[in-house]
Amino acid sequence: MNDLKRGIPANPNQEVRFTVDVAPSVNHMYIFGKGTKCLTKEAKAYIEKTQHICLEAMQACQWKKDNENIWYHMDLQFYFPDKRIRDSHNCLKILMDSLEGVLFDNDYFVMPRIQHVGYDKEHPRIEISFKAE
Repeated sequence: MNDLKRGIPANPNQEVRFTVDVAPSVNHMYIFGKGTKCLTKEAKAYIEKTQHICLEAMQACQWKKDNENIWYHMDLQFYFPDKRIRDSHNCLKILMDSLEGVLFDNDYFVMPRIQHVGYDKEHPRIEISFKAE
């Protein structure tokens, strides 16, 4: 295929799976003041922890970074801590920003797919499965 700078994966069958905490939503990841916006302490801590978990998962499955222009599917299953109605897609921004430069070079090439939204009071989380298209 020659659409949208699509490349052919050198490692088409590899997959990495890992679980991270539920991400802060876009509405809670920034502090605004004097015409600027900065990440909250919670958002910075989330990014650091998520990157660490991802790196461990990549090492465990011997993930190899692929060529440029490879499109990826990122399947997501959300488990929230309560039954309050939430927009799971509002968590995608910080999650994608956390993984860019670690798992993939550019989130332009990632197609996130929310497969499930559920409830788990004891262990809220996002389960992630990542593989080349």
